[in-house]
Formats: sequence, C-alpha cells, structure tokens
Amino acid sequence: MNGRATLPACARIAAIDPAMADRMWNTVSDQDGRDLIDGRMRGKGRMLCAACPMRLDCISRALVGGWKDKAVYGGLDYASRWALARLIARDLHVDAAGLHRIPQSRIHDWLAANPDWDERMRRAGRDYWRSVKRRQRSRREYTHDEPLFLKTEPVPKGLVQGSLF
Repeated sequence: MNGRATLPACARIAAIDPAMADRMWNTVSDQDGRDLIDGRMRGKGRMLCAACPMRLDCISRALVGGWKDKAVYGGLDYASRWALARLIARDLHVDAAGLHRIPQSRIHDWLAANPDWDERMRRAGRDYWRSVKRRQRSRREYTHDEPLFLKTEPVPKGLVQGSLF
C-alpha cells in the first residue's frame, strides 16, 4: 500500500500543488504585500476538511497551539476556533485563555464526545456577538433631538448624490 494514501487530503494537495493548498487553507499575498483570501477555494477547502477523518486532530491541535492567523484548520477560521475554544473552556471549567495548557487529547475527546459541537459553536458565537452589540448599544447615549441614523455634519462641497440604476 502506498504511504501517500494514508495522508489527509490537505497534505496530499500540498504535496502536489502548494499554491492551491495556500488558496484553500491559507492566504496568498499580492504584489503590494496584502493578504488575499480566495473565497471559492476556501469553501472547497472547508468541504474537504468536513469529510476528513483527521479533522478532530487538526482542530484540537489548532486550539492547543492557539494560532491567531487567517488560516483554516479543520475547516475553521480564527473566529470559529475562538468561539469553539470558549465553548470547550466553559464545559471543561477552565479559562479560554488557558485552553492551551490542556492536553490535546482532552480537547479531542471533548470533540468526539460532543458530535453536535459544530452547531453549538455557531450558536454560542452568534449569541456572543449579539450580547456584545447589546452592550455597545446600551452604552451609547442618544439625544431626542437627533435621529439615530443622521449625522449633523455638513455635506462636503462637490459631493453629488446620484442613482445607482
């Protein structure tokens, strides 16, 4: 049997075409040095990750490693990994910042024991950002004279309002 057949899809693609692997799971840089994300290829990479048998290992390694970058590990970007880390930390009764001190095997076991972790992570992330927005809105002071969406700043000269269609 070929040893290459046991490698996950991401490793096989990286061995054949590293540029394609970067577009699927990482970022590429343009001539100006800006990071670019290829959304179509990133979606294909996430689909491969969803079917990968090594996905839980990859995610648990990324959570313990604490990678704060734009790359995708186990089909999760940084924001998703952060939401999952908060969820796991809450269930394991540890601080989310201290999740890197937990053995990778314990995080892997938690992921395996909770097959609905993906939906729970999405729900927890959505609820978190809703609470952040609520806090921001409650801190903002509004006056009754000024509508919430209008600014009282003057319009710059030369600005023409037009129609898109």
